[in-house]
Amino acid sequence: MSESTPSDGRYAELRRLGEEERYRTAELQQTRVQIASLIQQFLPPHARAEKIDEIVQASGYSRTLIDALRYKDHPWHQGSRPKRE
Repeated sequence: MSESTPSDGRYAELRRLGEEERYRTAELQQTRVQIASLIQQFLPPHARAEKIDEIVQASGYSRTLIDALRYKDHPWHQGSRPKRE
């Protein structure tokens, strides 16, 4: 097996892929925050079952997830908050 060195092109590719993955993760996190916010706007706690079903159909998400997103304690709402160390 040959030894790899930092000048090996695979290091640059690995670095590029790592950066891309971090960017996409941050992008996904922001998208989830936006989805959770819209769900709360559409579905207040007193929303009718028919309205909830409409949102489930439009979003493609499960009823369980939609119900969970109606409340602020779901992790998707926490995407814009700084992480605790």
